[in-house]
Amino acid sequence: MNKKILLVVNPYAGNGKAGKKAEAFLKAGQKAGIVASVVNTAGEGRMLAEIEAALSREEFDALIAIGGDGLVHTLLPIASSSKIPFGVIPAGTGNDFARSIGGFNLSTSELLNLIGNKSFTKIDLMQINSASSSLLSAQILSLGFDALVNERANSFHLLRGRAKYVLAMIRELSFFKPQQFTLTIDGVAYERRAMLIAIANGPNYGGGMQIVPSADHADGLLDVLILNRVSTLELLKVFPKVYKGRHIKHPAIEIVQGKSIHVKAQAKAYADGEFVGELPIDIKVMPEALRVLQ
Repeated sequence: MNKKILLVVNPYAGNGKAGKKAEAFLKAGQKAGIVASVVNTAGEGRMLAEIEAALSREEFDALIAIGGDGLVHTLLPIASSSKIPFGVIPAGTGNDFARSIGGFNLSTSELLNLIGNKSFTKIDLMQINSASSSLLSAQILSLGFDALVNERANSFHLLRGRAKYVLAMIRELSFFKPQQFTLTIDGVAYERRAMLIAIANGPNYGGGMQIVPSADHADGLLDVLILNRVSTLELLKVFPKVYKGRHIKHPAIEIVQGKSIHVKAQAKAYADGEFVGELPIDIKVMPEALRVLQ
């Protein structure tokens, strides 16, 4: 029996790379007996409307996204509520979700085999609520210095991958001051004057930075990394170590695990590279909320 997939393509991802990847995948899928319905529409509202219409018409064996973390972030509510196995063909700037779930290096034939065999695993998501939004996140919620780096990096439209995050970090160092955070983690209160706080469901962000290497998508817990106050020079020394996860042993780093987290501060929040809102903010883990092809 043929397998049916819903293929969602971000037409702008990778300066056209997503479109080329979609053509190659569709050609290979046709040979493998895969029947695809394609949504290749600019504009989030129109794209989501087309996806909802497709889901109302027929059943699919997989939902495949071709794009970057922004597209993944947009599709999480649909992928989670529909219970359709979700896969990603990376074609964006950071591709951190694909890196963390093992899809980054999957060949087309390997992905098609997963679809054909209905091979998936369940992973956790984060539910994030602020005064201005309520959304799902798969990877990292950034607060403090890394959120500002994220915001600055998003303004660099001509740079890609790690380069724009490095440049953004250098630019933000000139202005950044440590912030006072009040955290409540599973009912326990913490007061910290910190450089950054990263609430992690998965290990990486920013094009492969291993901010919380031990974070596990499937353990039913969130890892709260706190980088307590350090000098600007020390932050400059520590931050590049994030790429290999070697910052974890620094004495200013602490990690606390929990299921429900509340954070107050004069700060902005970014999740999976997307702006969430101003604090205060509430985060809770949603165990086994997403099926991913694996």
